[in-house]
Amino acid sequence: MNKWFTHIFNIIVGVLIVAEGAVYIFMNNKDGEFHLRSIMMTALLFLAWGMSYRKQLTSENSSAWLIVTIIILIPMILPWLFFI
Repeated sequence: MNKWFTHIFNIIVGVLIVAEGAVYIFMNNKDGEFHLRSIMMTALLFLAWGMSYRKQLTSENSSAWLIVTIIILIPMILPWLFFI
């Protein structure tokens, strides 16, 4: 797999995770208290993405880890399907 694609795709995924996490954290902000579940979910998604990105760069089978990254995107996509 092309390294340029790996870097560009993963940078976009990382920015989307941070942006969506920020939206959920601040939208669910009630009375000045941050939404703990949104913070935890964002942190877990970001951690899983980081591990997958590292494995894509170091593993010989980087295509399998690209699939893991796409699976990580599912929790990000599902909430938006309900708004359509």
